[in-house]
Amino acid sequence: MKSPLVSIIIATYNCSHLLRHAVQSVINSDFQNWELIVVGDCCTDDTEEVVGSFRDDRILYFNLPQNSGQQATPNNFGLSKAQGEYIAFLNQDDLFYPDHLSKCVKEMEDTEADFIIVPGLKIITTKKEDFEKGKYRADLCSVHPDGKFSTNIFSVASTWFFKSEIAKRIGAWNVEKDLYVTPSQEWIFRANQKGVRFHFPSRVGVMVILSGERRNSYVNKHSFEHDFFSKRMNDPELKAKLLEQAAVFAYKFVQDQFFFQPKVLVKRVMGLPLDWVLKKFKIHPTSLRFRMVWGAKGNLIQKVRKDTGLD
Repeated sequence: MKSPLVSIIIATYNCSHLLRHAVQSVINSDFQNWELIVVGDCCTDDTEEVVGSFRDDRILYFNLPQNSGQQATPNNFGLSKAQGEYIAFLNQDDLFYPDHLSKCVKEMEDTEADFIIVPGLKIITTKKEDFEKGKYRADLCSVHPDGKFSTNIFSVASTWFFKSEIAKRIGAWNVEKDLYVTPSQEWIFRANQKGVRFHFPSRVGVMVILSGERRNSYVNKHSFEHDFFSKRMNDPELKAKLLEQAAVFAYKFVQDQFFFQPKVLVKRVMGLPLDWVLKKFKIHPTSLRFRMVWGAKGNLIQKVRKDTGLD
């Protein structure tokens, strides 16, 4: 029986030094029936040349004529071009593990799920000189407790895998200027509101490298983390080491929350009834908190753009 087609969408802007690693991680997948849709947000660097250098007919590149300044518009364009039975997003600075797609396809076939969210190994950014000395650390992301979707968990889009018809049910990504929260979290919140059936595997399928956490990352372009990890995605010892670090990091975080920051824990517990009310009105529960912190809609993204050197 022929394998189902998987459409992978990468939204990118002037980060060819990172994009090449993301694309290579797809090519290195042990599942090969895919199409990769790379959507440039009016890129002006060598992105087109880098994508073309792979010489793979399964890779499609589109460069939007106008810069939107955010991911929602290129992701929506990518969705409009997707032909696959299943769809996955891959951020320009993230990497798929080689067995990620094949396991997602099998889990879709073995369960009644519409939407899979796998845990991701998040590499905590550090200075190059520290990284070269082996001083790198990892954390876990997109982990939903008890197999239930939680709006309090930030689910990185690279860790999603879903049926193509689900995208039509959810609708288009909303743009940042209309939201208090990030477009990705608002989109997946709508998925949950529409009764999408989620499945949360107990395995890591994606390496998340949030290069945007590094100040002026669009000005001072570095790829030392990607250069190192992209060559070692098949290294079980390295993966085990990173998982061990993530476990220790998670334990320290929990200890800190319970014993050293009890006020934070109390506030979260007291906020549960309000979260329930907001969900009933189809409002993302963190919208109120983000409104208090960031003010007007879109301010969170503007802060990120300023920090990364885009503005």
